[in-house]
Amino acid sequence: MKPTVEEYTVALPWYERADFQRLWELAHDHDEMPSDYDAWHKAALSVINAWLARGRALQIVTIKPDGFLAWLEARGLPNTAATRLKYVEEKASGAGSETGGIGIASDRRVLSRLDT
Repeated sequence: MKPTVEEYTVALPWYERADFQRLWELAHDHDEMPSDYDAWHKAALSVINAWLARGRALQIVTIKPDGFLAWLEARGLPNTAATRLKYVEEKASGAGSETGGIGIASDRRVLSRLDT
């Protein structure tokens, strides 16, 4: 069977410079991620380039503080790397996404490097 685009699509979290400090301060695991946007950005680009070199399609999901914090509160979840990835995957898989119901494959070990 021929592979589908869903099998090659990875959802990645993205932070805007203006939101990064607030999101970092509110993260329960902020001591496990860079406190500096430039350091995070450099690591994120490295992950993106690695996935693209593998021929994977990427869906970048920008995490905005108010929407993300409301999502956490509605579910009673802590702000951790695992919940940030869950949020990104949910957004990418259709809830609030322009892609509709695209399937998202994610390797949590690699994607978590965006938060560390």
